[in-house]
Amino acid sequence: MRFKKSFGQNFLRDKRFVNRVISSMELNGDIVIEIGPGSGQITRHLAHKARKLYCVEKDTNLISLLKERFASDSTQFINSDILTFDLSFLKEKSVVFGNIPFNISNRLIRYLIINREFIKKGYFTFQKEFARKLAASFHTKEYGYLSCLIQYYADVKIIFDIPRSAFYPVPGVDASFITIKFFDKPQVRAKNEDFLFKLIRNAFSARRKKIINALLGFGGKEYISRVL
Repeated sequence: MRFKKSFGQNFLRDKRFVNRVISSMELNGDIVIEIGPGSGQITRHLAHKARKLYCVEKDTNLISLLKERFASDSTQFINSDILTFDLSFLKEKSVVFGNIPFNISNRLIRYLIINREFIKKGYFTFQKEFARKLAASFHTKEYGYLSCLIQYYADVKIIFDIPRSAFYPVPGVDASFITIKFFDKPQVRAKNEDFLFKLIRNAFSARRKKIINALLGFGGKEYISRVL
């Protein structure tokens, strides 16, 4: 099987970790969206657990192979880029799973947030450092804009770490398997979410600066000081 570097393909091959991933997912006859099924190592397990499985794969060559291996009425393979894939056809909230190419991690988080009305929860393998940022607690060095963004909408937990040696081709970093469970509604709702996240982004963009100086784009020093 040929791998495409441009797609960031690193497939989980170690059966010990494949089994841990499968046993960690709570699936009770759910509709499941699999992002990048690759060679189908985990697809065959999901097909048994899901009521309906949609596998979204960008690589046309892999789609042909997967269709041959997993022909089933309950499993559908879709040749598409997940970042542009429309979930509005779903009749109920689904579970999303994916061994995520590290080069689309940031964009995928934003895609999940935008499409959260169609998603109950998700299970993902991300680069370890990226996963730490998603799940970070405040007062830690990993805590930042990304932490605030996803944790406003969802509860994020790291389930276990996966060494780079468990993947093929072997990436340059380790990974973490995490779960993201979206809230029915934010625990604290901002009146203007766009403004909130613009404010947070500015605040974290200059960690070494005084907070007043980092927020000067929102007003003069006297005004920012008074608001704070």
